[in-house]
Amino acid sequence: MHVCLLWAVVLAAAGWAAEAPRPTEARPLLLGNWADPTILKDGSDYYMTHSSFEWQPGLLIWHSKDLRAWRPIARAVVNQEGSIWAPELIKHEGRFYLYYPAAGKNFVVTADSPRGPWSPPVSLGVGHIDPGHVVDESGRRYIHLSGGNAAELSPDGLQATTKPKTVYQGWPIPEDWAIECFCLESPKLVKRGGWYHLTSAQGGTAGPSTSHMVVSARSRGPLGPWENSPYNPIIRTWSRSEPWWSKGHGTLVEGPAGEWYIVLHGFPNGNRTVGRSTLIEPIEWTPDGWFRVPARWPAGWDQPARAEMPMSDEFDGAELGIQWQFHRRWDRARFSLAGGVLTLAGVGDDAGQSQPLAVMPLHQAYEIETEVEAEGAAEAGLMLFSSPAAYIGLSLTSGGQLRRPQQGIRRYRNTAEPQLGVKRVALRIVNQRQDVRFYYRDGEGRWRILQPSMEISAWGPVYAALFAQGHGKGRFSYFRYRGLED
Repeated sequence: MHVCLLWAVVLAAAGWAAEAPRPTEARPLLLGNWADPTILKDGSDYYMTHSSFEWQPGLLIWHSKDLRAWRPIARAVVNQEGSIWAPELIKHEGRFYLYYPAAGKNFVVTADSPRGPWSPPVSLGVGHIDPGHVVDESGRRYIHLSGGNAAELSPDGLQATTKPKTVYQGWPIPEDWAIECFCLESPKLVKRGGWYHLTSAQGGTAGPSTSHMVVSARSRGPLGPWENSPYNPIIRTWSRSEPWWSKGHGTLVEGPAGEWYIVLHGFPNGNRTVGRSTLIEPIEWTPDGWFRVPARWPAGWDQPARAEMPMSDEFDGAELGIQWQFHRRWDRARFSLAGGVLTLAGVGDDAGQSQPLAVMPLHQAYEIETEVEAEGAAEAGLMLFSSPAAYIGLSLTSGGQLRRPQQGIRRYRNTAEPQLGVKRVALRIVNQRQDVRFYYRDGEGRWRILQPSMEISAWGPVYAALFAQGHGKGRFSYFRYRGLED
């Protein structure tokens, strides 16, 4: 008899029959492109980080005491080669380890505290993606990887000592489900009650809205053999009408009062430009040691979670705030701060290649504003940036012309680019759930809209940015971000 069917029979006899699939009630912890969350409970403290992709510095670490209020405390890497995906944050024998894949390899950085300083990255010497760390009862350390693979690590956790081998085949997805791919990824392990619980992602992360999912298996040892849960998939988007699409990539964590949760990610319904937000759902343990999503939330979740990160910047300090990142490379030589002004050196002759300085929005609707002056043969201003092939900006040239550089937008009308004949101008971009409007302040201090407005639904995750292109500099008097909804 198939393992899943056998367990369903056993649980039914015990009064714990697996329920029919039903939509579950995920709630956001961080709205924005906070994909692939990894979360660590250390005493009464919680630490969390995410994929940072091509944005540097990378791996922003968040701290919380209650799983509800989150504050950024450190960035773990600077100018890592490649795009940083799906990390794993763990603590072992008093030291913190942060494993992550980039540039076809897996790396690790270490620290005495999540607040840093973090060590330079060390290559583990193995490929694949989505590392997941586990320690057996004798203290031997292993790294699980995508595709159901695993390798043994050296005692210091800094090197793979065996080649990856396949130890888990995944959960058999029904043939008629709408998925992107089988894509067995995100192995995360928790030991509880004598069982090693392996939580994985399957179905693909950016395909149909119902593709991604969380599945579970357990074993008496860290390498298997594994038996799949009768409650699989533990979490999935069952219908395109649900609030969150492509839910998956789950990690188990114990709550402050002993309750348990699973932290995962998903897209807001109809708005992939937000990216994969970090979500949370409660779980319950069955009498025979499996876990599943319960029928209701525990007490204390009446109010939404809070991300306590400063988003605006008056540029009145000696350094930029923790919210800022450069696309592709953090270059301290590109900017200076003095007298409440940020001076940003231009890069390239195309706005998409300007390596903008950006923040990740924390709302689906928001506005950003700055006052800018362009020096030399430069153009500088505000930008909504997804990639060098998908962006739209509002900028001022050193000759006083207002411009709207863009890529990846259907040009259904001519774009007005008025000659203002000024050296400095205040600019504003409003992103109202993918509908974007552009404003500038005229000589009488009134905000004037610049038509046509745009729609950016076909893009990937969008960052709010300052940029300077060309052979010159942009001088910014402030950057102000305002969320237009909770």
